[in-house]
Parts: sequence; C-alpha cells; structure tokens
Amino acid sequence: MTDLHHDDPETMREGAEAPPPGVALMAGVRWLLLLGTLAAACFAWWSYANAEPVAAQHAPRYRCPMHPQITSHEPGECPICHMALEPIPEDEAETVYRCPMHPQIQQAEPGECPICGMDLEPVAAEAVAVSADMPAGTAAITLGLDRLQAIGARVVVAEEREFTAELRSAALTEFSEDGAARVHVRAAGFIERIAVAETGVRVRKGQVLAEYYSPEIYQAQAELLAAHSWSGPVVGAARQRLELLGLSSAAVDRILKSGKPDRTTPVVAPAAGVVVARTAVLGAYVRPEEPLYELREDHGLYLVAELPAARAVSVKPGTKGHVRFTSRPELDRELAVDLVYPSVAADSRSVRVRMPLDNDDRALVAGMPAVVTFALPSETGVAVPRDAIVDAGNQPYVFVDAGGGRLVPRPVVLGVRDPEFVRVREGLTAGERVVAGATFLVDAESRLRAALIPSSTPGAATPSHAQHPTDPQPSAEATQPSATTASAAPAQHSPDKHAQHSPAEHAQHSDKHAQHSPDKHAQHSPAEHTQHSDSAPQPAAHSKHSSAEHSKHSPAAHSQHSSDAASQHAGHAHAP
Repeated sequence: MTDLHHDDPETMREGAEAPPPGVALMAGVRWLLLLGTLAAACFAWWSYANAEPVAAQHAPRYRCPMHPQITSHEPGECPICHMALEPIPEDEAETVYRCPMHPQIQQAEPGECPICGMDLEPVAAEAVAVSADMPAGTAAITLGLDRLQAIGARVVVAEEREFTAELRSAALTEFSEDGAARVHVRAAGFIERIAVAETGVRVRKGQVLAEYYSPEIYQAQAELLAAHSWSGPVVGAARQRLELLGLSSAAVDRILKSGKPDRTTPVVAPAAGVVVARTAVLGAYVRPEEPLYELREDHGLYLVAELPAARAVSVKPGTKGHVRFTSRPELDRELAVDLVYPSVAADSRSVRVRMPLDNDDRALVAGMPAVVTFALPSETGVAVPRDAIVDAGNQPYVFVDAGGGRLVPRPVVLGVRDPEFVRVREGLTAGERVVAGATFLVDAESRLRAALIPSSTPGAATPSHAQHPTDPQPSAEATQPSATTASAAPAQHSPDKHAQHSPAEHAQHSDKHAQHSPDKHAQHSPAEHTQHSDSAPQPAAHSKHSSAEHSKHSPAAHSQHSSDAASQHAGHAHAP
C-alpha cells in the first residue's frame, strides 16, 4: 500500500476550482441592497427637507361658517347650529395656539398654559377674534356673501362725498318778553266783582278787569271829601294819596263832583294783551304782593329752536333759517337769529336760539310748532350709508369687510348727516368695504361670539378655601402630600377666605386629617408607598393659594396644618 502523506505540499497542490453556484446572483442582490439603502436614505432626506410643518399638520382643516371658533381636523357638523363644517381656505389657515380650558391664553408658538399646565392646542388665527381696538363686547366674525344676502345685508364701498350741510330743528312760538304785564292792587281788600273771568281773552289798555272793596281806599276818599270843604293844601295831599293808591285823576274828580266816596275801586289793565294767568276770585281777600292777572302781548312773538350743542356753534346771530309751520304751511317764511342763549340745557344737552316773528295780523299763536332749517357750509369726507352705522350708545362702529367673508368691528367718529349718508371723520378710509343693512343681525352674531370667548380674570382659577373636600374617607393618593409639599402648602393659603373659617370648620379639617391612621397606611403595599413617596401630589385647593395671601394666617392655623401634614407623612412611612 502506498502511504499517503497529507502534509506533503505536493499532494496539497490543486488547480483553479469553479466558483460555487449562486455567487453571481448573491453579488447582484448585494448591489441591489446597496442601491436600495442609498435610495431610501435619499428619500428620507428629501422627505425631511420638504415635510409639512408640524403646526400645519395639526392645524384645523374645517370650520363652521356661522361660528368660526368651531374648528375640526375632520369633516363634521357644528355642535351649536348643526351646520356642516366647511374647509378652511389655505390662505386663511394661519395658526395660533390656545389653551382648551382658558381660551384667553393664546400665543403664536406651542407651549403650556401658565394656569392649568395643559398643552396649547392649534386653532385658526381668525378664531381668535377679539382685540383691544374693537368695541367692547364685540368680536370679528366670518360670513359668506350668500349668508349676508340671506339676512338682507349688503357690502358697500366707503367713498368721498360732498355733504350739503344743513341743520334742522323743531321750534315753538312763544310770547315776547317785552310785552309782559302783571296786575296788582295797591291796597288790601275784597274782590266784589269779576269783569274778566277767563284766560286767553284779549284785553285793551285801561279795560276794567275786576272791582274790589278796600277799607283803606274808602277812608282816603272820605278824608278827601272832608278836606275839600275846608280848601287849602290839605286837599292836595288827600288827592295825591288817592292817586298813589291806584285811582286815576278822572276818578278823583268824579268823587269830588258827586260828593260821596265810591264803595269799590276798579282794577284796570295796564297794557293791551292776552290774559295768560288769573288768580282773581270773587270774594277773595287780596293784598298788594299778590298778582291778580298776567298779560302778554301777541303782536310780536318769538320763535325758539333747540339745537344740538355740538352743532350749535355753526349758528350765530344773523344766521337765516327757513321756518315751516306744520299746521299752517302757507305761513312759511325766512327768519334771522337775533339771540343765541349762552347756556346749555342740562336735560337735553341743547342750545336755544331765538328769532323774532311779526304777528300783527294775529295769524300765529303762542305754542305753535314749526321746523327750522339752517343752511350750513358744505363739507367733503368719507361717507357710508346711515344703516351701516351701529350705535350702541357708547361708541358708534361699523363692520369692515377684511376679505374672505371676515367682518371686523371698528369704532368710528361721525360727522354731518344727510337723509341717506353720514360722514365718517375718523376710523375709515375711502375704498374700504363695510356692511350696510341688517347690521343689527351682524352685531348680534358678533356679540354672541364675543360672549363665547371668556376674558382673562386673574382670580378665575383660584378656588376658595371653603371648597375643601368634605368626604370623611378621602383616598390615600389624593390626601398624602410629601413632607416638602406639606410644609409649603400652608404658606399658600388665601388670607381672606381662610380667615372666614369658623373654629368648627378648622376642627373638621383636623378630624379629617386625623382619620388617616397608621392602620390604614399599613394596608398599603410597598409599591403604593413608593409611589406616594415619589409622586407626593400637592392638594389642589392649597396649591393655588398665593403666598401673599398667607400673610394674614394666624399662628394657630399654621401649626395645625403643619401637625396634620406631619401626621400624614408619618403614616406613609409605616411598613406593610
């Protein structure tokens, strides 16, 4: 046999061998895997570079056309009006972040609510529709053109317009002040005859209005007759006394001629006019300080108009106005102002102007209504229809079309008006579009939306101390704060509300803390004790009290809270 030596190099030499089957295939697979990996890497880089921002991915896509604050990522219906949500145009899908529990917390970047700590949610920017420059209680809304037409509103363009300014005011005719007269007696007496017993009667000068008996005048007549028989200066003195008591010279001569005194003395009208007041009554005792009649001349009247104080500066003495009497159109005429009263009526905030009026033919009477129109210098400015103005009393405003159906309330300052348009002095420029007609419905929708957005209130998130849980057996996890928290919690109580607790209420809190005995804590598992030690939640009612408010707590209250908290933590330390 031949001994084969395996270690011999000669026996180990071999020729080129054929590659095993499948090597070429595996090489191709390897290159495919390499190319696929490279392609995947390129695609990942391209996707990252061109990816849509996270804010845009989470931005709402649909909203309610009537309540734009209702937004959603998916199609659906509005929970308020049950209308189908409409897609938000991409050019309007600007996003801000808002707290779902405190909508007044808004910012442009993601974050957490400083009140409740919740993550801010993205909402459409136009849903945040309240700003400081808007009238109080209003908010921007979004209404389509079809909905504006359905409620009878229209969109008009503010444009420059020349106003032929005129000032119209109601007026009344009054008696002139220079024709007033009052009738008095010069000696006390009793009225025995009434000649004019009605008001509104026109009397002439010297006409007898009444007759009265006066003991003083009767005695003076007797003295005159007695002195007349003696003659001398005494007669002149007695005659002068009767004239000073109201008797005319003709009446005194008649007494001297008859030789006996008259029982009654006539009361005559000192001037012609109309009786506007009468206090004379048959049999009444009258004295010199009491007026019996009041007379007013009606041949010349005054026409008095009341003008708004803000526009009365345009009317001066000499300004002419057209007067139209509503009950007598044929008596229309042009009058000039002769007096502007230097005071403003406190109740109506108006200024009175006076125009003299001739009434020689007695065609006009006092108290007749009229309308006065004053022509003022013309003005040019931005004009809008009168029904575009919303005047709620404090500040007039208009709804400006900001595009895309968005209507923004904007305060304005108004000027002169005409029957169809009103001038806007401030707040609007020519070319802007505003809503006119049915603006009360648009204003109602705006105020409704503003009411759904609560305002920021500093103490809104702070519950009162009286709202502590009254359950005598609270859960262990809800009532076991850590040692650090327990010591800090009393430092955050509200002084005003904590001071209102009665001793019985404090004792009730102490009893509730005392109910957490070691026996109950002993029932907890080690895992639960570990969880309590790690989490150590702080009671919500204590965590929201400010440290400034704690400054008024009594020492007894501090010690009570500290001892209760220490007893709770001691219970947690018990072994199971």
